Amino acid sequence: MVRLFGATCGADIEDLRAKIPTQWLSAWDACHKVGKNEKNALLSLSALSLLHRAGAIGTLCYSENGRPYFFEYTCDFSITHTQNYVFCAILDGEDKTMRVGIDAEDLDRPDFSNLQELATRWFVGEEQKTFLASPTKETFLRIWTRKEAYAKYIGEGLRALSKIDTVTLENEGRIRFFDYREGTILVSVCAPRGETQPQEIQMIEKE
Repeated sequence: MVRLFGATCGADIEDLRAKIPTQWLSAWDACHKVGKNEKNALLSLSALSLLHRAGAIGTLCYSENGRPYFFEYTCDFSITHTQNYVFCAILDGEDKTMRVGIDAEDLDRPDFSNLQELATRWFVGEEQKTFLASPTKETFLRIWTRKEAYAKYIGEGLRALSKIDTVTLENEGRIRFFDYREGTILVSVCAPRGETQPQEIQMIEKE
């Protein structure tokens, strides 16, 4: 069963760190550096805080590609953030081969200007056809979030995106995509075939 949660980003790094399990923080610190990009650190830690508040339990680890997972496989999960929002997808079950991926993008983001050029570079096969049939920013970002969600689902990075035809994958029944919209935020979830779509994302208020 897939469960979805969302929240707004925290405002203080130290406050967030105080609400996250110590072992999770140690694993996060080993893979991340705050440096000058405090905003990304806030978003990343807010996503971990959301995962904790959603009830996830386990020993946090990171793969070589940076995919977080629980060593004991208490569940599989995926986290994402965009602008001032964070989201997480949790897949419960005993099958350790089951995965889930989630991605979100804000329609108001200004850095998706030349959509045709980006679509030519990143979209393939049926994705190209889908975009050309309705070459809008929303169409582009819906395909993009699905690609990112699938990349997280298989544990690959950005390099894998240009080789992924998400439309064909779904049409062949190999995976399922669940799509949501929270205001101007588009959210896409990639889950195993046969999974039932959650009706909504549970937005959690700040503590």
